[in-house]
Amino acid sequence: MDYVSFYNVLDDYFISKVLRPASEWSYMKVVRTFIEFCGEDIYPENVTRMDVLRWWRHILTEQGLSKRTWNNKVAHMRAIFNHAIRYKLISERENPFRLVVVKPDIKRKKTLANEQIKKIYLVMERKIMEEQSGIDDPRPNALKPAWFWMTTIDTLRYTGMRQNQLLHIRLCDIDLKNGIINLRPEGSKNHREHRVPITDRLRPRLEHLYHLSVRKGAKAEDQLFNINRFNLKKNVLGKNMDHPPLRAFFRRLSKECGCVISPHRFRHTIVTDMMKRPERSLNDVQMLLGHSSLAVTLEYVEANIDSLRRNLEAAFAF
Repeated sequence: MDYVSFYNVLDDYFISKVLRPASEWSYMKVVRTFIEFCGEDIYPENVTRMDVLRWWRHILTEQGLSKRTWNNKVAHMRAIFNHAIRYKLISERENPFRLVVVKPDIKRKKTLANEQIKKIYLVMERKIMEEQSGIDDPRPNALKPAWFWMTTIDTLRYTGMRQNQLLHIRLCDIDLKNGIINLRPEGSKNHREHRVPITDRLRPRLEHLYHLSVRKGAKAEDQLFNINRFNLKKNVLGKNMDHPPLRAFFRRLSKECGCVISPHRFRHTIVTDMMKRPERSLNDVQMLLGHSSLAVTLEYVEANIDSLRRNLEAAFAF
């Protein structure tokens, strides 16, 4: 008997949903890892609960991945099987990915210390100086061109936007006159459009990227953060920049700096820094991050350990 493959189910699922390319890529990646574990002869029709539990042990115990990672994989696979069962792509039965979510550990949000941020800027400013001096290493390097990636860092650091929001910015979303960046709903996790201000520290590099993009022929609806526009290779100018170059940049930067650096760490850091200020405003932080509820915003705020220490010292002062 011929069974539908996972990829047949995915095709049907993608056609029936309105998903972002990044979301489709995520589903494909999870399915591929499951097939690699079970073997190429596995079909949705013959997946058992024991297959799922064996994969569970492999992910959490053998690979040592986090519970959140496992739950993310489960959410993807459960949605795919629910679709297959609902539309009778497989025999109607209970979803094998039901009731296998695990309670994740709640860890402290990861932020960047001042020393780490200084290291980032020292590394990138050195790369910029080398490029300006004509020192060119012909070998591929994910940090090149350094001025472009420095603009990326500044944008993430001074706005707290997500990497997907950054990749969705078009030139027409930049309002230099009023100092505003419009973040599109298709790039936001909650599918909401919102705006963030262009601060004085961000403006110089952002203006440079904007005007240089225009000189390179970029139109109003073209992607702003597109490294292909400044790549000397042929046949790449028409392509948008996607997540892989961004991930490669942060992997290399983390290696150069000796610490983990990611777009989301800038997001957590700006929130924590804002909440340390005497004139802090939780509403301002919520507006900056584009959250629909204050409860979500509070999850981003790291406890101020210095303030806690001072209060403890005062409590026990006799």
